[in-house]
Amino acid sequence: MDADGVRCKRCRGTHLASPCCRVGLLRRSPRIRCRVDGEDHISALPDDLRKKIASHLHCARAAANMSLLSNSWHGLWRGLPVLDFHDIAPGPLHAALAQVARPAGSLNICLSQHHDLSAAGATSLLHAAASLEPAKLDVTFRSPRATMELPGFERTTSITLAFSGERVILRLVGDFNALEVLYLENCHPMNLDDLFPHCPHLRKLTISIWPLDSIKVHSSSIQDLDTYVVSSLRVVDIVAPSLRKLRFDACQGTGDDFSLSFSAPLLEDVEWSIPCCSTFGVMWRMWNLTLLKTPAYGPHLASSVEDSCLQLHIVGNPYPSGNVVRSFGQDISRIPARRITILELNIVTGLHVYGAVVLDLLERCTSIEKLGMMLGRCPVTELRGTCPASCPCHQPSNWRSRCIPLFELKVVEVHGFSGEDHEADLLKVILKSAPMLESVNLGFTRNVSPESCSSYEELLNMLEEYPSIQFDLYY
Repeated sequence: MDADGVRCKRCRGTHLASPCCRVGLLRRSPRIRCRVDGEDHISALPDDLRKKIASHLHCARAAANMSLLSNSWHGLWRGLPVLDFHDIAPGPLHAALAQVARPAGSLNICLSQHHDLSAAGATSLLHAAASLEPAKLDVTFRSPRATMELPGFERTTSITLAFSGERVILRLVGDFNALEVLYLENCHPMNLDDLFPHCPHLRKLTISIWPLDSIKVHSSSIQDLDTYVVSSLRVVDIVAPSLRKLRFDACQGTGDDFSLSFSAPLLEDVEWSIPCCSTFGVMWRMWNLTLLKTPAYGPHLASSVEDSCLQLHIVGNPYPSGNVVRSFGQDISRIPARRITILELNIVTGLHVYGAVVLDLLERCTSIEKLGMMLGRCPVTELRGTCPASCPCHQPSNWRSRCIPLFELKVVEVHGFSGEDHEADLLKVILKSAPMLESVNLGFTRNVSPESCSSYEELLNMLEEYPSIQFDLYY
């Protein structure tokens, strides 16, 4: 490896500013310190120990410059278990890779961002890396929008490909029989279906910035799946009998024609997050939906791997219109949840009556053991005071007389409770619908205490009517 290894002025400037890269670029002092006995004790160390020392430099250029200490270090870097090439130009990189011993250990390659590789140049680089048969590969570089070949890596167990700039399409032209971990950022296979036959032992797959409108994962080996989607999804088809951990984030949500097919019987940890545009009447909008597994919220509430926590962010529209996109129920049906144990509602009430929308959600989640509500207010509507009786938030008007079978509900927690009459009415409906309820925690909003709220007498009556329930009121 060339001691300088740089033909780009910008790269050279970066190396001069880097403590690990500048050693071979600076002029050496004529004064060389040495031991009194004149012996080179460092070079006398065994090769394995010297390689371990050089690996801790985390820089292949610095390891190559170790030859400045002694001729016995010359070429030692070629067989290091970890080779880190960073802030390097394509030409010197190819020259360095040609000198690496085969099979290689871990290869970490990060090209300088001001070097844009063409599709042919990127393909050539990946082929050069594949020829070294590395145990682990981590590649980061900038590339224009293009389709490039991803050659087979028969021996590699972990591959990370992170491309900046335009999104890259990968065309697989080989097999990955030992691959267990694959991370793709700003790049994706031409067809996700074709990936898994090439990777029969793939356990963990992460795809960041997936630009397509469908995800199909049929794999018997995948155990950990993490996807971040940047387009509106139409299809999610997952059949993964070994899947235990799932992270799914679709920042553009789902289309009106969305379809979900999901089978993962061993799933233990899931986070499913999508923005929504669904409505309840003309007043309420659901902006975000997140599905989580329940163990993090208390093992006493989680009785099986099927239990889930559903978090919804709901906003009262200060300027309601008649535009109905789709219902809350349609968006809730688009999640892979078999049993919802915890329901957490973040509601920006805007001083509106929210009892009808909460009861509608409870009717869809009758298996819950815990209900949490975080109530907030919108400054725009606070200036107008309470909403009039003709406000659509009062509809349907018969919600106070409903009774929902909440036979498993044990805990109710409300934060931001203001104690208005309609809030007390909602609480009364929940109390009569949940015969197994054990505790109710009401956290009052600022400037409101239990004694100053309008429904104080109603709260006292509830305490007397339900003596078996523990009520905690705080502010």
